[in-house]
Amino acid sequence: AGQDSFSSVKSSVFTTMASKVLVVGSGVIGLRTALELLRRKVSVCLVSPKSPTHRATTSMGAGGLWMPFHCDDTRVDGWASSTLDELAKQHANSDRNVEVVPKVSFKRQLMKPPTWSETSFLQFQQLGIDSLYKHASRNNIRLPQREIIENAGYTHAWLFYPPIVDAPNTLNAMLQEIKMHENANFINVETSKYFKTMNEIVTEARALGCDGVVNCTGLGSRTLCLDNEVVGARGVLLHYHRYHPSLWRER
Repeated sequence: AGQDSFSSVKSSVFTTMASKVLVVGSGVIGLRTALELLRRKVSVCLVSPKSPTHRATTSMGAGGLWMPFHCDDTRVDGWASSTLDELAKQHANSDRNVEVVPKVSFKRQLMKPPTWSETSFLQFQQLGIDSLYKHASRNNIRLPQREIIENAGYTHAWLFYPPIVDAPNTLNAMLQEIKMHENANFINVETSKYFKTMNEIVTEARALGCDGVVNCTGLGSRTLCLDNEVVGARGVLLHYHRYHPSLWRER
């Protein structure tokens, strides 16, 4: 009976617009989902075990650089394009949490540019190493020593100007907007409660009077949805003072 109840709720979400939705998870996806629902005049309940700005939250440690990366799913292009449009608008409106920075990706051969490179906002260029270093010198772009790059076999590079988001401040700003919205019904992003099954989420949704659920638990979906294809990925996020003299000292 429990699985049937989950199926009935799941199907209703996709066939009709729910009037009140439980969003589970308050990372960047959960917060953005809640905002989009609120802006469409849908009442929202938002729950998560830890605050968006807790150090254990994946989004809190995100580098925030826009770039479709290591994914062959064609749907990603559409999602990335929509995100870029939104970030470009925020940057144009002088949002301090969105900055445009130069991005260099070194290549060992001339490669066909990705489809997203056609967006004029990015100012995408494919350059040879000689042209790249001349451009960097004129525009004050810091690069590794040319000898190191050439010895590694790199002959070309993609240079473009994507937006980068201040993740902690953006998460906090989105959460505050949600809390102040007139259609925010119930907001608790520090429940300390981890759901173990989707049926537990459905039970919670019904207790809150919701007729729709959006699962934004990220890696938690591996357990909730029994989806072993959901795997974590690790990266390294370095913090440094970009204008510190030691970074520009000749070596």
